[in-house]
Amino acid sequence: MRRTCLVTLSVLFLLLVSLVPAGAETINKSVKFQMGDWIDVDLEDGPATVHRMRIIRDDGGFTKSKFFRPGNDEYLETIQIQIEYSNSSTRDWEADIEIEWVDSKGRAIDGYNDTEEMDDRERRDLMTVTLSTLSYGLAQAQKINIRLEIYPD
Repeated sequence: MRRTCLVTLSVLFLLLVSLVPAGAETINKSVKFQMGDWIDVDLEDGPATVHRMRIIRDDGGFTKSKFFRPGNDEYLETIQIQIEYSNSSTRDWEADIEIEWVDSKGRAIDGYNDTEEMDDRERRDLMTVTLSTLSYGLAQAQKINIRLEIYPD
């Protein structure tokens, strides 16, 4: 029984270790929130580099939020998170992105948490994420917390 438990725990440990990308580079940063301003990231791992990022207002057209919340769009703003990267490798890389904007007390207002692809053989390309958030939250935002991790796909 004891041996079976040890084998099971060993297998689970190896499985968990295999899920963590080998050699992944990470950056954690907290800066003043300012719409439209570029934030230097300078996260480099081998052939892949995340140079900088920014959050801008996206005034373009029809969004999912406007569709699902008709008549309430005066409370919403569509924003775009733009992340500038280079990848000279012949294979794609991944970027795990966690971004949140926080108020003056450090409470998270809104954010984004997902994985985006860094295409191969790209020089100064943009990863873009478009999402809706509350106008009030953007007005209250004081800081932006950024966590980025890059690794081969």
